Amino acid sequence: MTGPILILGGTTEARRLAERLEPARRVITSLAGRTGAPTALPGETRIGGFGGAAGLAAYLRSHRVAALIDATHPYAARMAANAAAAAEECRTPLLRYDRPAWQPKPGDKWVEFDDLTVLAAALPDLGRHALVTLGGADLSALSGARGTRLTLRAIDPPARLPDHPDLDVILDRGPFDLAGERALLSQRGIDVLVSRNAGGQATRAKLDAARDLGIPVALLRRPARPVTASATELEAVLRWIEDAAPIEGE
Repeated sequence: MTGPILILGGTTEARRLAERLEPARRVITSLAGRTGAPTALPGETRIGGFGGAAGLAAYLRSHRVAALIDATHPYAARMAANAAAAAEECRTPLLRYDRPAWQPKPGDKWVEFDDLTVLAAALPDLGRHALVTLGGADLSALSGARGTRLTLRAIDPPARLPDHPDLDVILDRGPFDLAGERALLSQRGIDVLVSRNAGGQATRAKLDAARDLGIPVALLRRPARPVTASATELEAVLRWIEDAAPIEGE
């Protein structure tokens, strides 16, 4: 009997892959558990960490995983490293289902940073009221952005808020459209947007709205991840799975 496909997910890409694989394949989607009340997924779901690369390797062995798909968020660098190490140890086929990064368009005013601490220090020079959309990132470094009012938008309340004297929180879940993003930026007097280069369409509208309104974007670059086999299109991922972990008897 062919073992399951393990998807490290929580992303739109992970959901789409699980939907295409079920019911022909046994699919297990692993969620980190950072988002409360996740929407139901096709197949089996597990929630929580593995305990590092060693814990993931033990899981791959015990569940006889046929192939591992890393469809985690582009900023989940530690999970990507653990996946690469565990897959190598267990000789489990691994593919990174990679979401292409956003690319600047004419009129965009992007200022890119490798580190959130450096971004926070530069923020007062970019604007007086920032909309911060950094997902599950550790926001404590934003304590250094004195001189800029901060409005944080997140799906769930951040575990730890920055120590900042002028702070507001919006709880909302995408996808967001251009009209709504333009209205939010205008009505709240936002003059700088803080974002990660997450890619995808669900939150792209905020960048388009910022460009339309002439607002600069302080963009946190993607972290380095291990070099592994990767694909950006769903059909390519499905073909790779067919080759790497064919169903027994076919």
